[in-house]
Amino acid sequence: MKRTLVRIAVLSAMCAIALGMTGCSKAKKSSEKTIKIGVLYSTTGNFSISETPMYNASKMAIDEINAAGGIKGVKIEPIYVDYNSDPSMASEKAQQLILKDQVAAIIGTNASNTRLAVIPTIEKYNGLLVYNTYYEGEKPSKNLLYTNTCPNQQVAAFIPWMVENLGKKIYIVGSDYEFPRKSIAFAKEYISKAGGEIVGEDYAPNGETDFSSIVNRIKVSGCDVVFSAVAGNSAVPFYKDYSQYGMNPKTVPICGIASHEAAIKSVGESAVGCYASFDYFNSIESPENKAFIEKYYSLFGTSTTVTNLAEGAYHGVYMLAKAIENAKSLSTEDIIAAASGMEFDSPAGKLRMDSENHHCWLNTYIGQVQDDLTYKVVASSNGLVAPIPN
Repeated sequence: MKRTLVRIAVLSAMCAIALGMTGCSKAKKSSEKTIKIGVLYSTTGNFSISETPMYNASKMAIDEINAAGGIKGVKIEPIYVDYNSDPSMASEKAQQLILKDQVAAIIGTNASNTRLAVIPTIEKYNGLLVYNTYYEGEKPSKNLLYTNTCPNQQVAAFIPWMVENLGKKIYIVGSDYEFPRKSIAFAKEYISKAGGEIVGEDYAPNGETDFSSIVNRIKVSGCDVVFSAVAGNSAVPFYKDYSQYGMNPKTVPICGIASHEAAIKSVGESAVGCYASFDYFNSIESPENKAFIEKYYSLFGTSTTVTNLAEGAYHGVYMLAKAIENAKSLSTEDIIAAASGMEFDSPAGKLRMDSENHHCWLNTYIGQVQDDLTYKVVASSNGLVAPIPN
């Protein structure tokens, strides 16, 4: 009898150890005095012009939520990480955030090559990534929530509008990586449907600073408009070279899907007359957006600019906080389930997560660059547009 009791005690101890080993991660997440959130953005490197406003807006949202009492009385503990616009470093940092810091979720990454580098790590360790950048669309990962546009929300209305209002002859330019190439492939289908004609197509290496040769080819093409998916910091030299080497954006405009307000501000007057399509411009007239803009600049000054990406990161944090508040636990599965079909407020108005594909329903706006380097909205969707990822 004594032996039996000893064996039972030993087995019980072994089971307790095993359960502790397998369950420690989620137990720790749910028992912490704070909810840890990783914030994975680059304020250095080739995409710093895009990601610095995203970092700022994420911080602003987290601080607001904590000032209002946190999530069900529990404060968010942000862990900020800069990966220097390096996809491999981003993957390493994501693993560290999940395994060492035991975050409930990660807000961040920007360029598609970085997102694609991080996804295997997120999925391997069953983490959660909230991705806040417009992108080329993909079969949704079970571990991601997407808060910005996929191609149909950005391109489907833009291309027919271009053909009708600016001309049928289109020259295409993009950076040479996933987002530009796949978005351009999507755009080509709409160019064909709208009766447009592609008169040239060029791709520049990621990080390119000299677009003189491409601009010279555009000059002799006879195009009416340039469709641009030049992304990251490269958008600035492209727009500058466009004017410097003889093109007039007021007569043959660039229509961009990656030329946000921060890039346009850095370009200066050479961007006036160009167009872009996003789900948000900082010139949108509403009390909520005005308050958002004013607070951003009061906190971070005017050296950075509120962009579509910054607003996407801002409402991405609020979306995540609401999903965590409604979730049964801090597990990835429960947070994803809580986000499904959920409505939430943003500076752009009320948005919602799709009930199945992990993407946001968003507005579509087309804007033209004005003399003060802001986008004037010239066309918009009639309500939220459903996301249709590839």
